[in-house]
Amino acid sequence: MTKKSIITIIIGGIIFCGLVGYNYLIAQKKISETRPSPLGIFLESYPEKVTIGSTGSFVWNIESSPDLFTPRTTIYWGYIASPSALTQGDSPEAVGYPYYQNDYYLGKYMLPDTFDLAIKFDKPGKVFARAYAKVGDNHLWTEEKTIEVISIPENVNE
Repeated sequence: MTKKSIITIIIGGIIFCGLVGYNYLIAQKKISETRPSPLGIFLESYPEKVTIGSTGSFVWNIESSPDLFTPRTTIYWGYIASPSALTQGDSPEAVGYPYYQNDYYLGKYMLPDTFDLAIKFDKPGKVFARAYAKVGDNHLWTEEKTIEVISIPENVNE
């Protein structure tokens, strides 16, 4: 081998390593600029007032990246308020709402998605409710909403 061919191979190797290093740095910069997808739950609609014995309709949305799913999402509710802010570490068992609907309670629901439920209330008074979803290790909760369940007035047909 001649000196000229050895020098050409060394210069080519240096240029190759420089290009690989440059592309690596550009890729790392793009990765660091990538924003994480939003992860949240939002109660889009709920009944503010419902007559005893009738159903109230709840609609909630779970936002996430499309590669995630929830094995459980529902509306938790009860007659005692739990107005404190809940974190992603607060499981349903820790919160203490006694009622929930079974419709989406067990399964594998791909996200993002919108869910809806109808709940029949048989007792008058104030009902406190939140939408809930478990996504990965996170427990997602909406703010607590108040629903007023009213009795049917006796003189409605008069």
